[in-house]
Amino acid sequence: MSFYMVLILPVIIVVRVVQIIKAKKKTTVPRELGIIVFFMFLTGLLSQTILPELSVQEGVIELTNGDHQAINVEPFRVLTETYNAIRYLDLWQPFFINFVGNIVMFIPIGFLLPLLWKKFNRAWRTIGIGFLISFFIELLQLPQMRSSDVDDLWLNTLGACIGYLLYKKIPNNFKESFNRKQSG
Repeated sequence: MSFYMVLILPVIIVVRVVQIIKAKKKTTVPRELGIIVFFMFLTGLLSQTILPELSVQEGVIELTNGDHQAINVEPFRVLTETYNAIRYLDLWQPFFINFVGNIVMFIPIGFLLPLLWKKFNRAWRTIGIGFLISFFIELLQLPQMRSSDVDDLWLNTLGACIGYLLYKKIPNNFKESFNRKQSG
């Protein structure tokens, strides 16, 4: 994940500088740092869910996709599986990875979108984008021998919703430091 995030960093910076110069708009340091963090986060997310894994063995770089494919189209199956793993096997890993992990992974989307772009100040837009990103990821996992799960859709969307609620709770003066300032 960090490889892809470091790789994309100079691209993000160059694109932002060109956009700022071309648009002739003033901006703030917190806003630009937020945009950089957001796109690095998206890159990290995509590297973990869509992009092939990068491995180096004996000086040879290999890109590998998943080694198995599981498709779940039964809604809320994750609840039963997680409960059974905890109750009967005393195994908490599915709870933290499948349940909590899918929620937490999308909180930054729900938080950063409205913080950085005013058009996402409406809950339905931000949560909708969270759903669409999750849907896009699940679709792209199908031809790659990776797991695709309908429960990931609602868990990721719940994460975007929680992120949006956290955004709504922060003080307005903090939000203002991320707003773009129009040049005179």
